[in-house]
Amino acid sequence: MARWRRDPKIWRRVMFVVAMVDGLAVSANFFFIFRHYLWWTCLKIITSWYGTAVPLIVPYVLTGLSLVIVAYQAVVYAAGRPWARRVFLLENLLLIVAGLLWFLVSLGNPIGPQGPPVVHGLLVPMVTLFPLLWPLWAFRPMKPPEAG
Repeated sequence: MARWRRDPKIWRRVMFVVAMVDGLAVSANFFFIFRHYLWWTCLKIITSWYGTAVPLIVPYVLTGLSLVIVAYQAVVYAAGRPWARRVFLLENLLLIVAGLLWFLVSLGNPIGPQGPPVVHGLLVPMVTLFPLLWPLWAFRPMKPPEAG
């Protein structure tokens, strides 16, 4: 049996580190991906918002809100609740898919995807969220073992 499963102190540390790293990665990716979807919405659909401060302020406010929600979720995950792990996995997958969709749509651009679609839509989710799927899958929350 792995040492992190036998020792309650190490178990809590591993779960806390996995939760915090994934929480920060989810919030950062939410900001990068949501900001571009909001800009696209303001340019194409709600054209009256484009000239206002809405596209600048809304991503920061919603990212702050998501950071609070994800911090609570991380604490619950570190406490050993299985639903928090499932939600983290779902969030990671949804953000990866949203980034990939944004990248694939930008392929239709005549000059091809450049800058933000490549970096924020493809590289950032693949570097931050995709590697975190394994720890979330492997470190299933459970009651920490009794000391002794």
